[in-house]
Amino acid sequence: MKALEKVIKDAVAANGYKSGVKEVLQSVKGTKLIIVSKSIDLDDRTRLEEQTKTANVPVYEYPGTSVQLGKLCNKPFRITAIAISSGSAAEIDAIMSEKGTAAK
Repeated sequence: MKALEKVIKDAVAANGYKSGVKEVLQSVKGTKLIIVSKSIDLDDRTRLEEQTKTANVPVYEYPGTSVQLGKLCNKPFRITAIAISSGSAAEIDAIMSEKGTAAK
C-alpha cells in the first residue's frame, strides 16, 4: 500500500495523472497504471477494463472507497478512477506485486 500511496502523491505533485472515468478513458494510451476504487460503477469498470486490455495497461483495484481515493489525491471530492502517467516501471511493478500478495 505504501508504494501505491507514494506513486499517487508523486503523480499528483507532478500533475502526471487524470482523474474521473471520462478523463481516464480518454487517456488510456500513454498511461502506465489505472487505479479504480471499490465504489466504481460496474458499467464504468467494464468500459475501463475493455480499454485497458487493448492498450495493455494494468488496472489496480484500490481497496478503499472513492472518498478515500479522493483524499489520497488531496481532492475534496470523490474519485472513482485515476490514470497515472508518471512513475517508474519499478514502482508500478511494486504496486502490482503488492496487489498479488494482498489478494491471497
